[in-house]
Amino acid sequence: MFCIVLTIKHFCIIIFIKQNNIIKGVISVAIRFLNSVTSTSSSFRVSCGELVVDDLWSVHHEVEMGVVRSGSITIETAIGVEQLNKGDIFFIAPNQKHRFDNNNNVYIEIMLLNLNDGANLTQQFIPNAIIKSIVGGSCTKFFSFKPGEDYYNNVSECFESAFRAEVDKPRAFYLLATGKFYELYYYLFESGKLEIYDIETQGKKDRALRRVTEYINENFCNLLTLDIIAEHTNLSRYYISHLFKELLNTTFINYLNELRLSRAALLLTTTDTPVIEIAGKSGFNNISNFNRAFKMYYGITPSKYRKSERSKAKV
Repeated sequence: MFCIVLTIKHFCIIIFIKQNNIIKGVISVAIRFLNSVTSTSSSFRVSCGELVVDDLWSVHHEVEMGVVRSGSITIETAIGVEQLNKGDIFFIAPNQKHRFDNNNNVYIEIMLLNLNDGANLTQQFIPNAIIKSIVGGSCTKFFSFKPGEDYYNNVSECFESAFRAEVDKPRAFYLLATGKFYELYYYLFESGKLEIYDIETQGKKDRALRRVTEYINENFCNLLTLDIIAEHTNLSRYYISHLFKELLNTTFINYLNELRLSRAALLLTTTDTPVIEIAGKSGFNNISNFNRAFKMYYGITPSKYRKSERSKAKV
């Protein structure tokens, strides 16, 4: 599996590719930027720009790190909500549902590292046990560095050097970016911020949850119930419900509805597809249920949401 980045006007969308077919109902929504700069190589993807508020949840298979260059931002994860200000650095582990709220014209830089690609240079030197733990979710899910904290300057310098190498692409830039990534991860572990959990205990649950969420993310536009998911993942419906509550602090229904509504919001903003068709493409088989759920979640009707978002894009 790999990914491509599409930029449509002010919107940046990640589409995951699997066996040369676009996954049906993909909902891994990237951060939306104004005046963005994006660069992609085999293992890295970097983006920067002024963040646009969209309230959409994002889930992807890469490690995500970012730094707030100006303004302030609120990040919501399953762990909780944290406000980050100028200079703050954040880390989000793979497959962790999260979303951003732009508090006041925030400008951020994002760097994504793909640890799933066994052919890339990164995996040749990082111990396989560490890679498996991070990819499998058996690690710290989210943390941040504040200016003045121990190792902040080290982490900040490594991030900046790797980011600039990927954007500016000097001679042998990939060696520089990769080297800084190794150094960066050394400081993340040395600081105690990034920890690896016992794979036999925490890892078992994380791997099970990943199987469940991957199936949901690929099929949420279709009829989905706990029984259907249990059948396809070989897990009991009760264990699946427990995983959502313990690891994501939500329910299966809430997770599913958020994916469907995020998909609908994306289509409303980036396409001219009629609302009734968007409802179907987002997994809703009844337009009344869709309108009610959308208004309950976003506070306005789908039509008003489309009009509001398009007026913002013209500013």
